[in-house]
Amino acid sequence: MSKKELYKRLLELEKENERLKEENAYLRFELEELRSKRYKSKHKPHHPQTPEPAKKARKKGGLFGHMGWFRKRPRQIDRIEDVTLSECPICNSKDITEYKDMDEHLQEDVIIPKMETTLFRKHRYYCRKCKRIVIGKGKDELPNSYIGPRAKSLAVFLKYAVKISERDIKNIFDKMFNLKISPSSIMLFREQLKTQAIPIYEKLIETLKQSRFMHIDETGWKIDGEKSWLWKFSDKKICISHIDKSRGQRVVEDILGKEYDGVIISDFLSAYNKITSKAKQRCLVHILRDLKKVIEYWHDDREVMGYCKHLKGIFEDAIKLHKEYKDKKWDHRFYRKRKLLTEELKDFSFPNPNKRILKRFAKRLNRHKDELFTFLYEKDIDYHNNHAEQQIRPDVIFRKITFGNRSIKGAENHSVITSILQTAKLQNLDPLSVLQDILLPANKNPFARTLAPPAKETPLFIKSRNEKMNIVASTG
Repeated sequence: MSKKELYKRLLELEKENERLKEENAYLRFELEELRSKRYKSKHKPHHPQTPEPAKKARKKGGLFGHMGWFRKRPRQIDRIEDVTLSECPICNSKDITEYKDMDEHLQEDVIIPKMETTLFRKHRYYCRKCKRIVIGKGKDELPNSYIGPRAKSLAVFLKYAVKISERDIKNIFDKMFNLKISPSSIMLFREQLKTQAIPIYEKLIETLKQSRFMHIDETGWKIDGEKSWLWKFSDKKICISHIDKSRGQRVVEDILGKEYDGVIISDFLSAYNKITSKAKQRCLVHILRDLKKVIEYWHDDREVMGYCKHLKGIFEDAIKLHKEYKDKKWDHRFYRKRKLLTEELKDFSFPNPNKRILKRFAKRLNRHKDELFTFLYEKDIDYHNNHAEQQIRPDVIFRKITFGNRSIKGAENHSVITSILQTAKLQNLDPLSVLQDILLPANKNPFARTLAPPAKETPLFIKSRNEKMNIVASTG
């Protein structure tokens, strides 16, 4: 074989080697991404040629210079007990003399409440107008029920908030309150509460549709072993759970309607692409997380590192600008920096990188370039979707314990009751009191203040970035 042929063959092998290295890195990147989605491993991936740094054991105890934690003194003392001695507890001598001063020891403890049985003696009356015999309804009385609203609310709270089984709830009521309840009755409590709460659940959805922004996220679920999805729709005051067998656009339209006059904050799931809304904000944390993985796998490639670091710098500058003006009024400096960042991202997203692993980022930037900096055009909009992920976390823990629901009726119970509990938590309301108010029809709606129709506000966002910039320039 001649030198020319050898040289040609060498070039072909070098190109083949580069291609295989790139394909290998891309497959490792995708494998790690699939593993993280399935197992949620906290282990950070590292390059196989880079030794993993040894973990330094943390010294036990608090950090040097930090103030110690002490229990606060109770505001109210319910009982005072004088502890006296008639003899020495060490030698049993009765020759002891009392000092003028004394020691004090505060102790907090729980008093297990006793079960209370109420007999409602209902007086009967004859109404001459109705020509019928009528009777009244007692305070905190559930007609045709042998178990009161407090016990039912506590059982439902233990199931969905504390996340324990019906048998454990039965044992708690038996040992602590001496109240005999069967596990099947606890399931009926949930069904009764769901029936009473459905009108409130529907009103919460209608109120949420009128909010300025909405965080949306979804996670896998099971209904009797079949694959389904649990969706979360929430703002800062209302949280809605919805379990559906679909992960598509139809679910979002069923909840929000054909058009939503607010900002949708979400990840890059394609189900949100064709939803009509005033604006959309895609989670920048997802992009930064993917960029971090690419940098870890391609740390020795200059082209990849330059592309990723430049893109990461644009997003970090935008986030820094957002945090700087979070509690300040936007001024000319903010508008100027925002314009520069928007134009830099728009120009940066057009080149098509040669590396296969970077094409997904260029494609994503081109597709969503008008949905990445919405938080710089709308006040009080987050650049991330952490709120939705925090709201969905209790359901993920519930799924690990119960593996989902056994029936569609159970999925409906979960959707309605968790929506009530998480909305109560967002509004700093006592969840047990909220459940009791829902069970007792005579009581007022616990979310009446939230469900009041909101005042109409002037829209702050305009879809077209050019039109927005023209308005800013004209108003100075």
